[in-house]
Amino acid sequence: MTIPVNRTELIKQFEIVGYVVIRLNNSEDLIDSINYDVEKLLESGDFRTNSKIYSYNNSPRIVEAWKHSESIRNLVFHPQILSVMQSLFDQEPLPFSTINFVRSTEQPFHSDAVHFPTRPANQLAAAWVALEDIDLRSGPLQVIPGSHMNPEFVYSQIDKPLAKSLSDVKSLYSAYEEWVVKFVKERHFVPVIPRLSKGDCLIWDSNLLHGSPECIDNSLTRRSQVVHYHFGARTNYYNLAFSDPISEKFIPRKVSFITETT
Repeated sequence: MTIPVNRTELIKQFEIVGYVVIRLNNSEDLIDSINYDVEKLLESGDFRTNSKIYSYNNSPRIVEAWKHSESIRNLVFHPQILSVMQSLFDQEPLPFSTINFVRSTEQPFHSDAVHFPTRPANQLAAAWVALEDIDLRSGPLQVIPGSHMNPEFVYSQIDKPLAKSLSDVKSLYSAYEEWVVKFVKERHFVPVIPRLSKGDCLIWDSNLLHGSPECIDNSLTRRSQVVHYHFGARTNYYNLAFSDPISEKFIPRKVSFITETT
């Protein structure tokens, strides 16, 4: 997919397929610095990882590394990313989460709306930045164009009781992943693999199905950083595994936003 040449085209493409790809200008030094900082974190072992509930291999997902790296934080607030987000949502983007990857996640298709749901809905987007040229054998990011137009998923759709404790979340989420596989097949959705080079940034809608379900060679790196942004000063955040939007039952989710300075 070609990179939109103007904001009107960009917004239209985002509405139709659920994502856009932009090129971050003059990003080489910043990305090299991020890769250096991530390697140092890996050597030190002083980093947090994503919950094992959402882990599918032994490659760590480094979360909140912006607390340790000025370069990672600078990418969070990259002016091009913020400008595009502002254009797409007509609201100030509020970053709250970073994840740095060294290799593919090998994660099945899913939407971010399941992980970070909001009221009103769709007050969320993500920016996935390639920190190197992405080899198609390395388990590249895949997206399903148009899948964002479907209603947001709720667990009552699959007749599963809501989680009562954290130990219930894994089985509930696995049931959701199985539902996605059937949903994609029934709707005849066709995944695509955007060809992403170092410095490319893919921004997707919160309800877009995406993942890295196919990896030919997990020994290959797939260095990348994803940042999640919320929108709207009056937005409420909740935990879907413990909530039922149909019956207006919402269990709040705490959100801490990232600031430009410490």
